[in-house]
Amino acid sequence: MDITDISSSEISAQRRYNTNSKNNRSNRGALEKVDQHQFDIFLNKESKRIKPFSKPKQKTETFQLEGGRGRSAAKTTQNQYPETYVSSKGIGKLPKSAVLQQYQMYKEDQLLSNPGGDNYFIGKTKGVVNNNFDHSSFTQRVGKDLKDAGANLLNAAKDVGIGSKFNYINKQGEIKEGRKVGFAKTLAHFCKNVASGLTFGAYTPKGEVAPHGGIERVRHFFGKIFKDAILGNVVKGVPRSVIHVGEDVLFAGLNTLEAVPDATIGNFKVGRKATTKIFDNAQVLLDIATDVMPGGDASVRTRAMNIEKGLRGLPLIHNLSTPENQRSGEEWRYVRNTPFRKVVETLLSLIPFKF
Repeated sequence: MDITDISSSEISAQRRYNTNSKNNRSNRGALEKVDQHQFDIFLNKESKRIKPFSKPKQKTETFQLEGGRGRSAAKTTQNQYPETYVSSKGIGKLPKSAVLQQYQMYKEDQLLSNPGGDNYFIGKTKGVVNNNFDHSSFTQRVGKDLKDAGANLLNAAKDVGIGSKFNYINKQGEIKEGRKVGFAKTLAHFCKNVASGLTFGAYTPKGEVAPHGGIERVRHFFGKIFKDAILGNVVKGVPRSVIHVGEDVLFAGLNTLEAVPDATIGNFKVGRKATTKIFDNAQVLLDIATDVMPGGDASVRTRAMNIEKGLRGLPLIHNLSTPENQRSGEEWRYVRNTPFRKVVETLLSLIPFKF
């Protein structure tokens, strides 16, 4: 074999190798295209089957802030799936909303009922609560104590008569003005109820509907004489008006006593804060003590009953089971219904009082 034959055979072999390589590459490319196409089909099916992740929807609720004096409703956004963070620092302590905030509401209601709170100005049409009052001024600080003492003494005289004025927070969170029923006014109501009962409704006090028919007149007689006159005016009304008079005198003494620390340690910021906290809370405690006495305002709530509720309508139980959003009836008209108030007043009303 010569060189030419060898070269031709090598060239032929090389060409066959190149041809096979091209065929192999084309076959591999075709396979890769098939595999890619099948993978795309699989991925498309899986993506349709699996629901895309979406952020949890949020809803907006509008609510009225409890205790917000005349403030409009506020909007807050709540997540349907909120994250809960538990800190070991506050474990074992009740949340503020369960105790402190409810006590603050209780404190506000009590300080609005009588003069004496350092930032409370009972009887004013505007600015009844002024947290920006300047306590740094000696004359304003001590002057308010003496003014509150005089206002409470004047209220004592009014409660002997027609009754003194007070402030309260209504269902809408607005500060309103009310009037207590004084001793003389209680006796006047007693005489009107007896006269209406004895006349079988021929005379009815202003604002009341006269009875019609024999059966209604008989019911009117017993209702006016026994329920309204004896139970309402004598058993409940007289002790309550007497307690209001004594309460006014006690508050007048407390306000006069407060003028001493206000005139001394009140010249320092720390002393002013301590005096305000001590005497405001002291007035609340004194108010609680008079309220839970038989015939007091809290005693009317704790001893109230509702026969229609069965066992839940018995005294004490009826008070504890009253829904928090219920403020109907005379007993809940001027105070906010909270678990704190119901529990405290119910427990303290169990203490026997001796006169």
